Amino acid sequence: MALHPPIAARVGDRGARIDRLLWRAVDAMLFIVVAGLLFSVSWQAASRLLGFAAPWTEELARFLFVWTAFLGMATGFRTREHPRILMLSAILPPGLRAFPHWLSAACTVLLFAIVGWHAVDLLMQRIAFGEMSPVLGVGMWVATAPVVLGSALAIAGSIAGLRRDLADERAQRTVTPEPTPDTIPLGREHRS
Repeated sequence: MALHPPIAARVGDRGARIDRLLWRAVDAMLFIVVAGLLFSVSWQAASRLLGFAAPWTEELARFLFVWTAFLGMATGFRTREHPRILMLSAILPPGLRAFPHWLSAACTVLLFAIVGWHAVDLLMQRIAFGEMSPVLGVGMWVATAPVVLGSALAIAGSIAGLRRDLADERAQRTVTPEPTPDTIPLGREHRS
């Protein structure tokens, strides 16, 4: 049973708004984490130049680096910034050109489902045992949480990227028809 077109449009609009809000929140969090990382590393360098040690800066920088890596990776999947092999979809017949996009998304989802599953297990262990960081005295789960969050966001980003790839493929199929031998120019000469 298909949704009524106006209902489908409203559901699609609401989903698009939620998607935009989610990724704006991720971008804001990434901005804050990168700013914190910059501050921590700068403070560490300045303290060494001035002759006193600030041991908390190294540990904080490590935690923030993990957050930066996993949030940035997830954002890269959403915006399709990671390396992709597009040559295969260019040489496939029009009906099969979406296959590499589906394969790439499926592999990404599988990989990050496995990473996320194991990260959740590690996160639960760290919370259960009450592991604390040696210098900052915060729970070590703070260093594992971005792996869980980043894995979930990488899956969501990969699916969002797949939707855009498929939309691009559909648009390209409708805009540029397949060239035929009669429509392929031969340098400066024209067939008569």
